[in-house]
Amino acid sequence: MAEPGSASVVSVLIPLPIFYNADAQGVRRPVEDEKFIVSADEIARELEAGGILRVFRDGNPRGFWWDKGIVDRDVLALLEVDLVDSPEMRQWFKWYAREVLLERFDQKAIYIKFVGPVETLLVTREDVTLE
Repeated sequence: MAEPGSASVVSVLIPLPIFYNADAQGVRRPVEDEKFIVSADEIARELEAGGILRVFRDGNPRGFWWDKGIVDRDVLALLEVDLVDSPEMRQWFKWYAREVLLERFDQKAIYIKFVGPVETLLVTREDVTLE
């Protein structure tokens, strides 16, 4: 994590579908849990960061978007990680979404949201550090 005041931290949010797009018969198969875990692990290893993986199997939250005159909807999982903001980090996510996530989750597009600056609080047994 960054030293206080030394760099801007952003939250990177990546909503992912928990069901594949419908097949020719209109059936939507669930995305395998392992794909979410592998994706979170790859991000953590590449960027040396921790994060949160939320999979909403109960049907919430729902995503929606406009596609060729139709509003599509999806039940989502959410990958979230806090990172020091940099052009290189943003470029890596663009590459990762295009080269890995689009195929892994069989999607037309992957949405990535950068929210910041984020103030974090890291609590340990030794001390409390404001980031």
